[in-house]
Amino acid sequence: MNHYTSGVILYGERELIRRQSLSKVNFDNYRAILSFVNIGNVHWKFLYINADDSCLYLVDPSRNSLEQEESDRAAKRFREYFKMRRTCYNKTDWVNVRLQGGVLTHPFQRDGSSCGVMVIMMAKAVMEAFPNKPEMTFLTTKKEMALARRTFAQTILEASVFDSDTNCAMCATAKPPNPGPSITDWIQCDNCNCWFHSECLDMTNEQLSSAQKTEWKCVLCVT
Repeated sequence: MNHYTSGVILYGERELIRRQSLSKVNFDNYRAILSFVNIGNVHWKFLYINADDSCLYLVDPSRNSLEQEESDRAAKRFREYFKMRRTCYNKTDWVNVRLQGGVLTHPFQRDGSSCGVMVIMMAKAVMEAFPNKPEMTFLTTKKEMALARRTFAQTILEASVFDSDTNCAMCATAKPPNPGPSITDWIQCDNCNCWFHSECLDMTNEQLSSAQKTEWKCVLCVT
């Protein structure tokens, strides 16, 4: 489930929730829901619903003594959501799943910027362990979080459809998306061999010239 729909179900007004009814979706075809929930545009939480054990987990990467209460409220909101689908669209899938809130044991965030990385790692642990409860044992040090960011970025780039030899690794196109000179300056990372438009890196001519004279690493490789 996308993060916008999850956020609306958990925190939106009734009319807004009706617009996210997913009337063409049959939840009976699924045994679980995974999603991420954005809180105030500054923090991510992980949402996991397991229909097999009728349990909903709203997992906060930060230390949160109210995690059980928040999961309980989230479970109630989703129960009401499925009842709304039955009333408005005669959709009965999952309407009899008596969701209850639960708590997963998990590592805690150590800084103010790793919540996004952690919820992805939580989702990975859940998918690998499903339908059993996951054992989340990953480390959350600054070094481990930086490594995870780099791994995720490389995985995304490698799975992308663009040709890394002819397309910019930043904008994924052959030409910069913004209007500019007919001739485009490029620079290649000496570590991962990806190519970048100097314009996409916001490089001045002086910075580009200096980087081309030395061993240059892109932002993914220096993180």
